[in-house]
Amino acid sequence: MKSFAGKSFFLAFEDCLRRGRPKDTDVWLYEGVAWHRSRHSFENESYGFANEVYWMVRNRAAPWSVIVVKEYWWAGRRGSVVRTAHWAKPMSGNRATILAWFKAQDSGTGKPR
Repeated sequence: MKSFAGKSFFLAFEDCLRRGRPKDTDVWLYEGVAWHRSRHSFENESYGFANEVYWMVRNRAAPWSVIVVKEYWWAGRRGSVVRTAHWAKPMSGNRATILAWFKAQDSGTGKPR
């Protein structure tokens, strides 16, 4: 895992999301990291879009925070998807430390924490 833009980061992120998020919860704790999810959406007859925003904060030694945004656009009411995008950006802390945490979660070792 080399960056916040690569496929491996987003696969690890999705894996953490699947394993750590309790059903129908927007705030939870997973492996020492506080997760906050919010969804923003709009829809009319012609198009719609939704953004899911995930804010993760680790307050232990070597604290960090990162934001991940997943974006969806579709045509018409409940129409076909015309675009999806996602991006991530560290907001505080050391980039390498954040990437190492996600890599450790992805490998199943659970280290470093």
